[in-house]
Amino acid sequence: MSAVKSLNVEQIENYLLDAMEKWNVPGLSIAIVKNGETVLAKGYGTREIDKNLPVDEHTLFSISGTTASFTASALALLISEGKMNWSDRLLDLLPNFRTGNDLVTNHATVIDALANRTCLAGELLSLFPHPDLSRTDILGRMKYIESANDFRSCWGINFHMTMAAGEIIPSLTGSSWDDFVSDRLFVPLGMTDSVTGPHLLSSITNVVTPHDRDALTVTPIPHPQTANIGPAVSIYSSAADMARWLKFQLSGGKVVGKIIIPESEIEMMRSSYVPANFSFPGISKNFIDQGLGLFISDNSMGYKVYSNGGDIDGMEAYHAFVPELDLGIAIMVNSIIAVPQPLIAWIIDRYSEAPYEDWVNTTLTASVEHSKLALSKVEDFRQLITDQSKKPSHDLNCYAGIYRHTLLGDLTVQATSEALSFKLGTDYKGDFFHANHNTFFIKATTHRYSRMLLNGPAQFRIDHRGRVDSLLVAGKEFQKNHAEE
Repeated sequence: MSAVKSLNVEQIENYLLDAMEKWNVPGLSIAIVKNGETVLAKGYGTREIDKNLPVDEHTLFSISGTTASFTASALALLISEGKMNWSDRLLDLLPNFRTGNDLVTNHATVIDALANRTCLAGELLSLFPHPDLSRTDILGRMKYIESANDFRSCWGINFHMTMAAGEIIPSLTGSSWDDFVSDRLFVPLGMTDSVTGPHLLSSITNVVTPHDRDALTVTPIPHPQTANIGPAVSIYSSAADMARWLKFQLSGGKVVGKIIIPESEIEMMRSSYVPANFSFPGISKNFIDQGLGLFISDNSMGYKVYSNGGDIDGMEAYHAFVPELDLGIAIMVNSIIAVPQPLIAWIIDRYSEAPYEDWVNTTLTASVEHSKLALSKVEDFRQLITDQSKKPSHDLNCYAGIYRHTLLGDLTVQATSEALSFKLGTDYKGDFFHANHNTFFIKATTHRYSRMLLNGPAQFRIDHRGRVDSLLVAGKEFQKNHAEE
């Protein structure tokens, strides 16, 4: 297969600037490396909408799911030193490791955790509303997580398992995941801008503001507090630093000829362990598999692509590298819009001389329409079951109280004379809208993930004594605390 050796930077910039304008992206950071050289490491737009705060090559963005690639690489260092193996059981490395499935507890390996094949339920509501929980707390609650499918039967993202894999580091070395990643990866690679989480941003000024969005507006929001699930999603980096990370990957784990991660462990991370089998236009044509901290797929011209990324509230990021082309790309934006993935696909296509496809606009148009349709279906269902003539069985203040779930924590319901509202953990808030009898519709008013996870029917249940006793929401039953009644 033939491929171009270089690409006109002006052509790339014109395309990404057009994407930023069409899709209302405040700021974007991009790194492209090719044949061992940095082709582009630059920022565009603003760190916060309506402010003169230019993004440059050192501006920090969340790299979200790309963090898992760093966690896998950190464990590869320990393996190269003989401290552990990929096939070791988590239970042997983390003596307090427990899940709600004995098969997973007793047999899950490091590979299972990083390859997302334990088939435990994702249970995001046990994480994002609770930034006050420590990693130890989260590990302790994993004993309540049941399986969604049979162990090793299929693929499914699980932040708990990636976080647990990261906690192997302090268990074996006494050093935190944060310090180990900083000392053993950031420092030797020269990644001087990067930090392991939002808890370290207070003294840094050159960092973007995340932005939430709806159909018409883009709104600044606080940084999501993800430090407690650090090994899964929490690293912040810059275009300049991600260029160094991409060079490190394309050199097979070396920095200026010095081996940091042996080739044998690089090959393990880039092996396929389970089919991911989701649609990924532009990044995957025929297949997408899960490696260790990486996806493995084929582009439209058949080149093997290694990639990872994703989003957290207010930011989206993705990185990909193609060893056959000696090409690596990382893109980060400070808004919830999946621009990085199709933009990377478009750039890989240009380097591999693929037929032209406007991946950004075709992919995002379809995605936005899908989201609109999903929201419309939820609203249609709300209207279908709403009958205001069917009044609640109790005064609204009888529904107020603390409702507890062993995994998801406390959900506090507050009442006024006219309405109910809620707070889950420390970060998720929203309202209840009466539908019929003791069924309400719950709707989060905080940021993106909360609106995705808490938007649907909620049913208060009455016990044999006639008391409001529990709340069924998001498929989970929270038990009311009657101690103060």
